[in-house]
Amino acid sequence: MREPSIVPAAEMAIDLPRERLLDWLYQMHLIRAFEETVEQLYAAGKMHGTMHLSIGQEAVAVGAIAALRPDDYITSTHRGHGHAIAKGQDIRAMLAELLGKETGICRGRGGSMHLADLERRNLGANGIVAGGIPIAVGAGLSIRLQGEDRVVLCFFGDGAANHGNFHEGLNMAAIWRLPVIFLCENNQYAMSMPIQKAMAVPRVADRAAAYGIPGETVDGMDVRAVYEAVRRAVERARRGEGPTLIEAITYRYKGHSKSDRQVYRTKEEVQAWMARDPIARFRAWLMEQGWLSEEEAMALEARARQAIEEALRAAEADPEPSVVQLTEGVYAEDPSIPPRWIQRAFGPEAAVEPSPGTRELSYAEALREAMAQAMAADERVFLLGEDIGVYGGAFGVTQGLIDRFGPERVRDTPISENTIVGAGLGAALTGMRPIVEMQFMDFVTLAMEQTVLQAAKVRYMFGGKARVPLVLRLPGGSGTGAAAQHSESLEAWFVHVPGLKVVAPATPYDAKGLLLAALADENPVIFVEHKLLYRTRGPVPEIPYVVPLGRAVVRQPGRHVTIVAYSVMVLRALEAAERLAAEGIEAEVIDLRTLKPYDAETVIASVKKTGRLLIVHEAPLLGGFGGELAAHIAQSEAFAYLEAPIVRLGGADVPIPYHPRLERAAVPQVEDIIEAARRLARLEI
Repeated sequence: MREPSIVPAAEMAIDLPRERLLDWLYQMHLIRAFEETVEQLYAAGKMHGTMHLSIGQEAVAVGAIAALRPDDYITSTHRGHGHAIAKGQDIRAMLAELLGKETGICRGRGGSMHLADLERRNLGANGIVAGGIPIAVGAGLSIRLQGEDRVVLCFFGDGAANHGNFHEGLNMAAIWRLPVIFLCENNQYAMSMPIQKAMAVPRVADRAAAYGIPGETVDGMDVRAVYEAVRRAVERARRGEGPTLIEAITYRYKGHSKSDRQVYRTKEEVQAWMARDPIARFRAWLMEQGWLSEEEAMALEARARQAIEEALRAAEADPEPSVVQLTEGVYAEDPSIPPRWIQRAFGPEAAVEPSPGTRELSYAEALREAMAQAMAADERVFLLGEDIGVYGGAFGVTQGLIDRFGPERVRDTPISENTIVGAGLGAALTGMRPIVEMQFMDFVTLAMEQTVLQAAKVRYMFGGKARVPLVLRLPGGSGTGAAAQHSESLEAWFVHVPGLKVVAPATPYDAKGLLLAALADENPVIFVEHKLLYRTRGPVPEIPYVVPLGRAVVRQPGRHVTIVAYSVMVLRALEAAERLAAEGIEAEVIDLRTLKPYDAETVIASVKKTGRLLIVHEAPLLGGFGGELAAHIAQSEAFAYLEAPIVRLGGADVPIPYHPRLERAAVPQVEDIIEAARRLARLEI
């Protein structure tokens, strides 16, 4: 067992009232009793899934959170029961959650690894190692942008210190001097790998120097040492001096999870650490000071155990969720048209799909105008991304916005895609409305954890109590010679993810109206912008307006074949329809505009009229959105009206090549749409 280099407890003096110190002891007993109780319940088969216990680590949770104010934020970990209790979370609701009850803190949807209480500023435990670090950075950024006097305490384990989120998060917080305290609970093992084998430096805290911030190692088995270290870091953060990295050397008495056979450590090692038990040490110190008698200590522990027993009896009697409520809480829905945020920002009479008028803008200009109008109307709207400031973004979409709104709200980031999205998520959870830009859609693959495992899921995991107004702008598609790693069309991936919405406008008019609608939405929205559309021009009203999500539009009426497309393929479908008309084939072109939710009614009505359906998209045919749409139509009332098989036209099963002729051949062109529609209309399929 490696001994931490710490200030001995005897040398520390804490000037706090006796009652508060006794409350620390009570909280540690409460955490210990909670963990022992749920361990027994799990062993008895009364709890589902997995369980990560923090027995032995009570001093870290209690000491650290004691240094906060109630309005400060925390982010937690999969071993987060102690953090939640120390933050004041209701133990009955926590036990109900672990028992899968409807009265659980997350309505039985989150379980042990996802405990959250946004009212108490607990932004959630996290089942992903290091998953809470980018969210903490975003919460710190939100505090900074809103001019608040709060801090964020970010808990993570020693295993997380080797994750990219750790390095990206500390760097971003450091360069922006965000009020975040990064607290590593070094319990010696990242599942089974000992910390000594996982790092080349002796301490996690040694890594603070790389980011120009203070780093400190403390005895995590001593509640006073933890409190003092976190208190100093909190004071520093409130003064605007930026983040601190604290490493608390502690130990988990139990295995990583309940399935852990603990073959990687000896009983002697565990017993040696248990001899330094944080509860026993603090209780002994209180007695040495004359502040606690043996009788009082026993009564305090008994009170904690009684509180757990009473909470458990109540939770066990609570109802379980009904299956009919399965999909509740996936999305935050606003039935208002225009959406409530639009009404607040631009007035109750804000326009919904107004007449296009005669003024013309490019697609890029329309997006820029939407962002500018939103930022002018609501200071909570801000932009986050790589090179979006002075450079104006990879495609110039944000050009000039930094001059108008400044570098705080048009915020250039390091190349840290996952933390960029996570920072957007953390800001959205704490009151902001961020618009995050990836330079290329392909780069979102570097941010899939925060996009798919975090942003898409937190609302449901937290029992439908979270709102995530986050827009993620993704420039995608081929045609620019950027080759395989900068030309993908990945929208079908995100359609597959519950909790996300997906938008893909084809015209400047829709680009502006849909971006404002996406920004007004209370859910994370994937906003797909085809790179070839940025210079296209069309009529765009100057006033703010919305195009509601989930509404398709018939771009060209027809009676012989329905062509459904989105994004750049709408323009190609319209050109194809014009040329088909010369042959006497009237194609009805539908622009979906939104893929999730998508407007099935408009497509069904068209297919019932034409009897034929051609679906076109640039993404590879296999696994593309066209397959989902075809299946839906085949299972709908429109199936009986089909006079020919549904035809899908998509990209080849190949990464986008560099050579221009090969690149063109890899995705549908106007000629391909004409040929497919012609054969379908003439029943040659």
